[in-house]
Amino acid sequence: MQDRNRIALPAPRPVGTAAETTAVLQRILATPSLAAQLLTAAADHLTKVHPDTELTIAGWGRALALADARVLTGYPQAVAQHAGRRAMAALSPEMWAGARTRGEWALCLRQIAGSV
Repeated sequence: MQDRNRIALPAPRPVGTAAETTAVLQRILATPSLAAQLLTAAADHLTKVHPDTELTIAGWGRALALADARVLTGYPQAVAQHAGRRAMAALSPEMWAGARTRGEWALCLRQIAGSV
């Protein structure tokens, strides 16, 4: 009879070499944050769909919704919300003041993505 109070511990994972660990850490650090990926995905959409027309509120909402679906699907709600908040907080109030084309917005979003 097995003892219900005792659980089987998983086998220890083999530890990689220092070079393997360094390579993994470099790859992780080189990956853009989820907020940056969200802004970049929105910029991709704005660049592909009528980049020479003025960006409307509806157009911005659609670009953001598509970026959200593309980047944040599969992450826990708290993680996705945090990434969305960080991305929106990175947008400066001056960006909203001037009327810009979708292509100009895309350039701004890509620039901001480098800082989040």
